[in-house]
Amino acid sequence: MDEARLEHPSPACRRIRVNVRPLPFRLPPARDELLSSWIGRLAKANHCSVEELCGHLGLGQGRVPECANDLRAVNWARLCGAVQRSPAEIAAMCLSEATHHSLHIVSRYDFQHCWACVEKTPDLVLRHWRLAWSMTCETCGQALATKYPAKDVSGRLRARAVVGAEALKTAAAANDPRRLRRVDLTLHLIAVLKIGNLGALTSGNERARFMALAAVGLSVTRPLVGAAIILRGNDRAAQELRRVFPQHRRVIERVRALSRDLDQRLPGRTETEHPTGQKTHGTSRPSVSESALQAARQAISELGAGANREALLARADAIWKSTGGVRS
Repeated sequence: MDEARLEHPSPACRRIRVNVRPLPFRLPPARDELLSSWIGRLAKANHCSVEELCGHLGLGQGRVPECANDLRAVNWARLCGAVQRSPAEIAAMCLSEATHHSLHIVSRYDFQHCWACVEKTPDLVLRHWRLAWSMTCETCGQALATKYPAKDVSGRLRARAVVGAEALKTAAAANDPRRLRRVDLTLHLIAVLKIGNLGALTSGNERARFMALAAVGLSVTRPLVGAAIILRGNDRAAQELRRVFPQHRRVIERVRALSRDLDQRLPGRTETEHPTGQKTHGTSRPSVSESALQAARQAISELGAGANREALLARADAIWKSTGGVRS
């Protein structure tokens, strides 16, 4: 790289003075490109390693920054002078700290990518590819690909995952603590039932991720029906929930009662119930009113998906009894 050759400030090279000059080759960042992705491409364009470039840019021990808090120890004069970008432009390329909470909705790893964009620009990583709710590339509109794609994902599950992704995006954008808490409880629920894990929303396993997003969609739009579907025909799972969430036993019991009604109304298992293929054995139960499920749906329609659970259950019971339903 002639006079602008980059030197890493290692102990062996401490006596070598590095002049802070603009990099010889400064590729413009792509729209919404992650800072670590851009630095990697800059290193390749300037014929040096990422570690050498980080040292030259004053980024510490060669660690590529990705989140806003990674920039706290940055030598801004050195960095901005070398890449010819303002601090605001550089900070805007990082993942936002505001989206980092107990929920794993922002990944520190590349769990998905866009084949079309990467083929056009090798080593490219866009920020929205790291977000749990992103399912299509905002640059080209192509569906994002995961590391472990699933060939047997039904259109129904995919559609439910899209609903869940949109609900998660809305909750995160508004930083709605109530909805985010509901999403968190849903992930704990599927983890307890062993049909998912807490990091499933940013999993490279496409099927596991779609299952988690579908569960999130049900928890936000129809919480009672969603919980009932998950618990349907699974008495052992209900017992485990009572043990793990003793403070919610009353709600669990009432949701379990609704799940028994669904057992009679829905003879087959849906793809959002038991993705591992494990069979659950429920005991035979006497027939119940044909209007049970319709009563639950009407209650949700009247009161809204965000209504208090107790109020929804009470209204569903009232509707059911008014149509002649009799609880077994």
